[in-house]
Amino acid sequence: MPPSLLLVSQQVRSVRSGVGTYARILLEALAARGVRCAIATWKSECDRDAFGTVRWIELGEKPRWDPTPGGFFTLGKRAAQALHARDGIDLVHFLDAREAHASRRTPGRTMVGTVHDDYAAHAPATPFGLIGRAADPVRRWAYYAWLQRLEQRTYRKLDALMANSTATAQTLTDHYAVAATDVQTVSLCVPPNAKVAAEALHGTPALLFAGGNWYRKGLDVLVRALPQIAERLPGVQVHVAGRDPAERRIRALAARTGVADRLTLHGQVDPARMPAMMAGATAFVMPSRREALGLVYLEAFRAGVPVISGRDGGVSDIVIDGENGLAVPTEDAAALAQAIITLVTDTELSKRLVAGGAQTLAERTAVRLIDETLRVYDEVTVSSSEASMHSAPPASASHAEPVASSRTPKKRRPIAFAENVRS
Repeated sequence: MPPSLLLVSQQVRSVRSGVGTYARILLEALAARGVRCAIATWKSECDRDAFGTVRWIELGEKPRWDPTPGGFFTLGKRAAQALHARDGIDLVHFLDAREAHASRRTPGRTMVGTVHDDYAAHAPATPFGLIGRAADPVRRWAYYAWLQRLEQRTYRKLDALMANSTATAQTLTDHYAVAATDVQTVSLCVPPNAKVAAEALHGTPALLFAGGNWYRKGLDVLVRALPQIAERLPGVQVHVAGRDPAERRIRALAARTGVADRLTLHGQVDPARMPAMMAGATAFVMPSRREALGLVYLEAFRAGVPVISGRDGGVSDIVIDGENGLAVPTEDAAALAQAIITLVTDTELSKRLVAGGAQTLAERTAVRLIDETLRVYDEVTVSSSEASMHSAPPASASHAEPVASSRTPKKRRPIAFAENVRS
């Protein structure tokens, strides 16, 4: 008999974002608790030896033509076909909620999804707002406009949504008119790492920046802060792990501001190398204009390196200014420079922030994440009412008013999954 719980994920074997991290933590915990489940994913993402009795459903190879993150658009279509062909599945959890876009509601089957970002909802209304931000502003605008419509339609048909931060949850109610009662925030975490030898990064201080989408993550702000930093800390070097189409623009900015020799672009870095790079840095600096959450800050905490972040979006769920990191105002290069100078020259502050980061890690555990996830499973499956997000769509996805949850009373039998959770 097919298992009662089915997970759908674009990432399992590879971990490129919070989706992959969440998938592996969830699979390990479900296997440890004896919960029967299956996971539908790309053939190349199957990791059959890692999670005990988990059943794998191959959805073919990821097509090269699909530009969506992880190929979620094609994966969603294939997952819908797999669901249509299978009975006995009571609960489907799309680990990237957008993967549910092609799936239909089925009597007796509950669908939930996890939302990991809200960038489409906050994208500029016209391509002009992306000029200078993206290498291809028209194409990026068209993608975000399409994605915003897909997200609104998909999220509102799910029985429940899990958001990776309070900011993402707020976006779901403010921009997509999802009822607040249908959204729960789950505390994503990072798995513990074995101790690694620090990689020596040249520079005193050696500042590390990591990731793609350099504009959103504020690399240009860091480059503009470098001249002010260099006046006080003449040995400063910035190391960039990651790749972005805006590389030429960043190099030009560094040359114009006279700091080209202080910027080292490492290109795409193997994820296995990142812990060593973090451990070898004086500080991890990523002054993002917006982060839906920012698991990379937790990775920096894990490496024992002090953190400087931006303030907007879900990062405030992780970085508490003055307690476990320094949070600087968006776009403020002068404030960023001063924060870096203060952090580097105040040893006691640096130690206190590192200790605060360790405390945050101790609070955001896999046990907490799994308990919060299972609580959502229980609420949507053993409740005597069924969620329905089929109210009329708002006139504008950017200015939609939250709507009340329209749940139609319906008797449900307790399902096998809920029984397994309580055992």
